[in-house]
Amino acid sequence: MSVIELAPLVKTLELKRSADDAFRIYVHEAAKWWPLDTHALSPENNTKAIDHVVEPRIGGRVYEVAEDGRTFEWGEVLAYEPGRRFAMTWQLGQPRAQSGDVEVVFEPTGAETCRVTLTHSAWERMGDKGQQMREGYNMGWQSVFGERFANYVNTR
Repeated sequence: MSVIELAPLVKTLELKRSADDAFRIYVHEAAKWWPLDTHALSPENNTKAIDHVVEPRIGGRVYEVAEDGRTFEWGEVLAYEPGRRFAMTWQLGQPRAQSGDVEVVFEPTGAETCRVTLTHSAWERMGDKGQQMREGYNMGWQSVFGERFANYVNTR
């Protein structure tokens, strides 16, 4: 049986922030804009997510911290270039062999503006669930990245 390659999801925003600021907010202030109450692993583990942490280095962990002190893995840092690029495995409790990759590129467009492009790829690793997962994340990224992240960045 051959694996069907699914196109990456790509979402692009034009923001009223420098690329450095947008990177910092996306990577290190996610707990302030990410909907941890609904888009996290803690609720399905009978607890509440209270923080989101990125270890700032290639190979670093990306995880959420629960109210009860447990941590839940989201992935591993693949690229960490402040103000330019951040990439990670997108596992959220799944084995690496069945996970995607998320890359976010920050491009200055002016002194205090930038373009941010999020690319979620490797759907074929999810096997038969790949197409369904891609469709779900298409809507999810529009809400979380396209609305919540953009609104937070542009109103702070």
